[in-house]
Amino acid sequence: MKVLLAVDGSQYSDAAATTLLALQMPRGTQITVATVVPEHTFLGGITLERFRHLHAAGQGRKPQEEAAAELLAGPVRLLREAGIDVETAVLFGQPAEEIVRLANRTKDDLVVVGAKGVSDSSRFPLGSVAQKVMRYAGTSVLLVREKTKRLRRLLFAVDGSKYSDETARFLLRLPLPHHTRVVLATSLESHVAALVKMPTLDLAANQVIIEELQAAEEEAARGLIRKTQDQFRSKGYETETLVLKGQPAAEIIGVANTVNPDLIAVGAKGLSGIDAFLLGSVAQRVARFARYSVLIVNAQSR
Repeated sequence: MKVLLAVDGSQYSDAAATTLLALQMPRGTQITVATVVPEHTFLGGITLERFRHLHAAGQGRKPQEEAAAELLAGPVRLLREAGIDVETAVLFGQPAEEIVRLANRTKDDLVVVGAKGVSDSSRFPLGSVAQKVMRYAGTSVLLVREKTKRLRRLLFAVDGSKYSDETARFLLRLPLPHHTRVVLATSLESHVAALVKMPTLDLAANQVIIEELQAAEEEAARGLIRKTQDQFRSKGYETETLVLKGQPAAEIIGVANTVNPDLIAVGAKGLSGIDAFLLGSVAQRVARFARYSVLIVNAQSR
């Protein structure tokens, strides 16, 4: 597996390195630890670096590169002490853009980034760089909110889509630490809420059909959960299942506050996801508003 860990010296990026270790990556994993020195491009393609170079007595970017190398030292040491093959990269430009470009160029399976950066306001649940990376990276993304040294409990949002199936495969490919308890949850949106969006349907006249539809979906949900549960049980994981009713993102976030997982895993898109869209609404809402670290798995991951 190839992993890109993006760090910026914030408490969140420090937590990202520790949490990555808690996942116990498979043997042979290659990790690139990268940092981006921000560069703003002004009108005409002018950058501050261009003028700094003229006044730096030929030093160019050397002072920034040295500072960046010092910033990388902590995460690199932590990972190498765990016996992981680590490379480093110092990039210049817009952080999110450079992270996504590097991940695409090196064909990484996973991008790991802190949920906020050094310049993000505490009032917002998700930082600007993290939001852009999760939307535009063509691979799976782990957004880290808390330092996790031991992955004890995982909440996996299941919906039967190809992205949900890929999430199961991704988690089993890691594989997760065997002491991890896997909580599998799926949510049935209120039938009334769904059907009122169909103005030509007479709810009163079709009450029997609606009741049959509800029963069929509930049975399908139980079958879906059992199928996914069997996958994890066959690998020796302890599991728990939940069938929820309500708006999926809200239900996932709500049950997370009860379960207190170390990590939430969700597919990048759901059953209603349109392939042209970069990221499904459920994944976006969970990533933005959950209090916990979130793994978003893309079915197109390399």
